[in-house]
Amino acid sequence: MLFSGSLKAIKVWDIVGTELKLKKELTGLNHWVRALVAAQSYLYSGSYQTIKIWDIRTLDCIHVLQTSGGSVYSIAVTNHHIVCGTYENLIHVWDIESKEQVRTLTGHVGTVYALAVISTPDQTKVFSASYDRSLRVWSMDNMICTQTLLRHQGSVTALAVSRGRLFSGAVDSTVKVWTC
Repeated sequence: MLFSGSLKAIKVWDIVGTELKLKKELTGLNHWVRALVAAQSYLYSGSYQTIKIWDIRTLDCIHVLQTSGGSVYSIAVTNHHIVCGTYENLIHVWDIESKEQVRTLTGHVGTVYALAVISTPDQTKVFSASYDRSLRVWSMDNMICTQTLLRHQGSVTALAVSRGRLFSGAVDSTVKVWTC
């Protein structure tokens, strides 16, 4: 399946060969859907001060997390946490089992546009990218920022992880490669 977010809706597409067929439209969202992450058997969607958790098999909404800090622009899921970045510079962290909010991480001075996770047997790191042109590295063991990376000349809007490397893309038309 492929998921796309828009104003107050998520479209669910079946991939059939080289074609996309609309399977279902998920409604009941309160604003633009700016973040979508599929992890394990769930789809996580972010919109205005809300994360909805959907069962991928049934496409039913099974839980709603309320947040603050404006619209949710980014979501990441670790083995133990659900993490979201907001319009108002905040990163909220929930326990994945209890769905209780455990921390709010601060440090960015711009919208948190992207989040990425790198996990090893020893530790889990969350990377955040922001309008403030920085990337931050967060240790999920103690939930503190361990590093601030300033190498872009414009807002950092995209993160991807592959083979132990982090890729960051920014409006300065560059992609940076970081070894972790």
